[in-house]
Amino acid sequence: MDQLIKALALNKQVRVYIANTLNTVNTAVVKHDLWPSATSVLGKVLTMASIMGAMLKNDAAITIKLNGNGYIGNVVVDATSRGTVRGYVDHPHVHFVNNRGGLNDEMTLGNHGMMDVIKDLKLKDLFTSSIEITGDIAKDFTYYFYESEQTKSIVCLSIEVETNNLASISGGLVIQLLPNASEDTISTLEKLVPLLNDFREQMRSSSLSDILSFLFHEDYEILETIPVSFSCPCSKENFRKALITLGTHNLEEIIQEDHQIETVCHYCGEKYLFNELEIKQLIKEIKNE
Repeated sequence: MDQLIKALALNKQVRVYIANTLNTVNTAVVKHDLWPSATSVLGKVLTMASIMGAMLKNDAAITIKLNGNGYIGNVVVDATSRGTVRGYVDHPHVHFVNNRGGLNDEMTLGNHGMMDVIKDLKLKDLFTSSIEITGDIAKDFTYYFYESEQTKSIVCLSIEVETNNLASISGGLVIQLLPNASEDTISTLEKLVPLLNDFREQMRSSSLSDILSFLFHEDYEILETIPVSFSCPCSKENFRKALITLGTHNLEEIIQEDHQIETVCHYCGEKYLFNELEIKQLIKEIKNE
């Protein structure tokens, strides 16, 4: 099972989130028939969403939308504070490699667009922040934390995709300075940065707690471990309510032309069929109102 660890480190002056999202990402691969580059981009955003969801409290939720005007189109991911995530891309059949033979996120996502982060803190209004993106997903989230949340952060995202389009490695790490961080702590953290160049290999061969030990030795404290999974709360009842909003005229046209309607959830690909009798029942409900 995928999991995320929340911890404090370096004399409790640094906040750390580290996640393994391999099964979560591969669930998305299967549901959306993702090609390798699409797997890389959506997988990294799913991983970041799970981490940013863990930063929230109670039943709060977050939505992350990216559009860099690249071949993949829109990337949309939802996450909750309980470790559940879901997401989709407009165009799942995208695959580009860079001049080093690796997956090309920048060409896939594009580098002339925006990232919107929408937080639902269960208050009256939603909180939305937007930044321009470069196509380097880890750097874009680093800039988001600094620009929108005034938090200096280190963001590492790693994914490796096999020839069958499934990921063999997927994970992420976010290290953030707390307001009380001393100059010594900042200096120590700067010295850790070169060690993170091997984050992919660390994810391949080590557990999350082993990586924390490698980075911080004994100077860390695990606060919470959260299971992470791809989970979509869609249902036929939710789509039924949405169809009612079409009104009687549109529903009657559907009966005349197709006698049924198949709805599809963008987030998970689940299909829900409404036959003619069910559509007529919707029309009856609208008229009774």
